[in-house]
Amino acid sequence: MVRLHADYSTSSHFYAPMDHDGDDQATGGDDDEWSDTSSEITELDPAEFPRYFVERNGRLFHSHGGSPYPFPVDTDEQNRDKGIHALLKARLGRNYVGPVREILRQTVGRQRRALDLGTGTGIWVEEMAGEFPHVRFDGLDIVPIATRYPPANVMFEMHDIGEPFRYADGYYDLVHARSVSMAVHNYAVLLDEVARVLRPRGLFVAGEWMRGPAMIRGADPAVHLPRTTEFFRVVNNTLTVKNIFPVAPFLHELIEESNHFEDVHSRQIEIVVGGDARGNRFREMQKVYAESMRVVLVEAGRHSRREVDELVAGYLWELYHVPGMIHVYHAVHARRLPHG
Repeated sequence: MVRLHADYSTSSHFYAPMDHDGDDQATGGDDDEWSDTSSEITELDPAEFPRYFVERNGRLFHSHGGSPYPFPVDTDEQNRDKGIHALLKARLGRNYVGPVREILRQTVGRQRRALDLGTGTGIWVEEMAGEFPHVRFDGLDIVPIATRYPPANVMFEMHDIGEPFRYADGYYDLVHARSVSMAVHNYAVLLDEVARVLRPRGLFVAGEWMRGPAMIRGADPAVHLPRTTEFFRVVNNTLTVKNIFPVAPFLHELIEESNHFEDVHSRQIEIVVGGDARGNRFREMQKVYAESMRVVLVEAGRHSRREVDELVAGYLWELYHVPGMIHVYHAVHARRLPHG
C-alpha cells in the first residue's frame, strides 16, 4: 500500500504558478511583511493535490514531467528526510553553516528573505522560521508534502528548481539548497539562478552527500566494502545515464568556478554507520535509501530484478555487519559577489 502523509480536506497553504499567456518578467511579490500578492501564483485547492503524484511499483512518485528527481516521495522517504535533517542538525549544532545570523539579522526598514530549494517536508524552513521570526521564508518543491499549517512567515510554492525562479533579481538574503543534486540536470545552471536572486553579498548555503562509502582511518572501501562499492558504482552509472551527475565532491569547485561567489568555505561531515544510537538511526535511514534506490534501479532497466536485489542485499549486509563504514556530507557556504 502506498503511504502518503497528507490530508486534502483543508486549506492547502501551497501555491503554484498560474497558467496565463504573456511574457511577464519574474516578480517577487510586494514588500508587505509576509504577503505575496504576485499575479504569478495562486493558492492550490486541496482537491488538486493528488495530480502531483503517481503510483509505480507500490511507491508514490512525483508526476512532474520535466524534473529528473528519481526517488519516491511517500511517507518512508519523508521520514528519511526528517531523520537526515535531525542528524545533520545534531552534528552541526544548528540548521546551517556560515554567517547566517549576520545575513538574517533584523534591520529596520528591510524585510529579510530566505529561499529553500527542494524543501521536501519543509522541516528546515519551519525550524528556521522559528529561530528567525522576522524573516520571510519560501520553500520550493515539485510536490506538496510540507506541513499544511506553516508558521505565518513561511510560504510553500510548487516549482521545479531546474527551471528559472519567478523572483526578481536580488530578492533574497539567503538561499539554501540541501541534497538537490538529483533534482537538477545541471548544477551550474542552478548556481546561475541562485546568484541572480541573491542580493549582493547575500549568502548561499549548500550541502550534498557523497554517493559512495568511505571508511574510518582512511581504509580503502573497495577492499573492506566491496559489495557497497559495487552498489554505488551501479547507482552512479544509472543516474549518469539519466543526466543526474554527482555533485558533492565538486561542490566547492562548482561554486568557485561559477564566477558568482566569493568567500567560499567548505567542510566535510563524516557520519559513522552504527556504533551508537545516532549511528544506528543513520543506518536505518540508509536502509530506506537503499529500498528507494532499488525501485530506481529496477525502473532503469539496465539490470534484472534479480541483479538489483543482489546489489541491494550486498549493501545492506555490509551496512549491518562491517564496522567502520562512513558516509560523507559536503557542506559549503559562499557570499554573492557585490557586483555582476
